[in-house]
Amino acid sequence: MLKISTFSFILLSFMTLFFASSASAQLEMPQPSPSAMIKQTVGLTDITIDYSSPAMRGREIFGKLVPYGEIWRTGANKATAITFSEDVTIAGKKVEAGSYAVFTIPNENEWTIILNKNTEQWGAGKYDEQEDAIRLTAKPSKAPMTFQRMTFMIEALENHTAQISLFWANTQVSFMVDANPVAKVVSTIESTMKQADNLWYTYAQSAEYYLENGQSKEQAQEWIEKSISLNDHFYNNWIKARILVARNNTGGVSSSAGVAVAMVKKAMEMGEKENTNFYKRLKPEMEQFVKTYSQQMIKTKGKKN
Repeated sequence: MLKISTFSFILLSFMTLFFASSASAQLEMPQPSPSAMIKQTVGLTDITIDYSSPAMRGREIFGKLVPYGEIWRTGANKATAITFSEDVTIAGKKVEAGSYAVFTIPNENEWTIILNKNTEQWGAGKYDEQEDAIRLTAKPSKAPMTFQRMTFMIEALENHTAQISLFWANTQVSFMVDANPVAKVVSTIESTMKQADNLWYTYAQSAEYYLENGQSKEQAQEWIEKSISLNDHFYNNWIKARILVARNNTGGVSSSAGVAVAMVKKAMEMGEKENTNFYKRLKPEMEQFVKTYSQQMIKTKGKKN
């Protein structure tokens, strides 16, 4: 009797484990709107878009499946989310770093694009306009090809701007994001300078950044002079020549052209001795600088005569 009870107990335990594991196992199947993600660094800002990508499946999309004039979660499943690692500017308005749900109101000739602070939304049923961070309008255009699945793309156009585009079916809708890294870079430069001790290259880089991004040329001049005093190098002489031209430019003519050309020639002599890849990369720009401002000096001299 004891043997039968033991056997029954073992069999019952085995069957319990078998059915429990079978119940917990889930069959993995392709999702009709699979998850997708795109990430792009623009300037110093990471832009990430997480979304579900619905398919056309032979359906007419805008104006039918996605009605005109109604709020749309811009995808499927959980609302599409866009994340900025730093503050950005969109349509002239500051958008703080963080994540936002992307809603849209499609229309035939104009879309409304909405970034909403509540990212924990499925569908648009609980959308609250009071939580909008920004609204902007955009003109839809014809996509370069038919997109069977809804797709986002982020195209970095310059060192601080990007175009974000949504594609589905034959429609494309885009808007611009300005990552505006200047403020952060300036802050980084200032904090680095406080810690810098005889770092000629840091001073040179900082001066060049100020020159190329419309910041104080006087500050750039001060830093490049400091850099040269620490280490007289072809790179900081090259930057100083450009600063001199920029600071003394009137009507496209620089009164410092002669001094600047001589300085670049000196920089090239120093660079030729080093013969590094860094110098070789900059050499064509330096040669063009000498050519351009030498011609300018000849023309200016001719006018005076």
